[in-house]
Amino acid sequence: MESELPVAYAQDTSSPTPTYDPLAEPYLPKNPSEFELGRNWYWHNCMTCHGDLGQGLTDEFRAIWPEDHQNCWEHGCHGGGVDDEGFPIPTIVPPLVSNTKLAQFPSEGAFFEFLKSTHPPQDPGCLKDEEYLAIIRYVFNMNDRALDEPTPTPTATPTPTFTPPPDVDIADDIPQRLSMMVYIGLGIILIFAVIWGIKKRNTVKK
Repeated sequence: MESELPVAYAQDTSSPTPTYDPLAEPYLPKNPSEFELGRNWYWHNCMTCHGDLGQGLTDEFRAIWPEDHQNCWEHGCHGGGVDDEGFPIPTIVPPLVSNTKLAQFPSEGAFFEFLKSTHPPQDPGCLKDEEYLAIIRYVFNMNDRALDEPTPTPTATPTPTFTPPPDVDIADDIPQRLSMMVYIGLGIILIFAVIWGIKKRNTVKK
């Protein structure tokens, strides 16, 4: 008969899974990855309007906020009136995560240009380029969309060039060769003449 474990050892001692808080700031480690930075910057700059999961400003998402923050279009929030504390927002904030996977932006660069010129609405272009890029890649990740890979610039290999010798027309070259032979022949005759003259002079002296 198998012995039963004591109750103290039979209990599950594993730590419980933390309850997800959609409004809590994502943990940022000491040396965060680009994904962790993008998630944190998304929380600070995008989440309140576009949702914790990129679902947009839905009724369900607004319902999880404290009661005095649920109606974003009231005066004192984002209604657009004189006494409002923020900037006016549209009554419909589109989701960032959908079946289209942000197809209207064919590349990270296109999404970057759009965000930098329009977001955040209260101060477009206020973020650093690396912050925009990290947010974009985080949103692409939420859409299960592949990131743009930089295209390596191929190193050009110099091709050796060969310059063919100029074509020589043999007919044009004949007069030059004949002239050269005449000059050589005259030179030889001149040398023999000088030698003959020297020998003759020596003969006369004797």
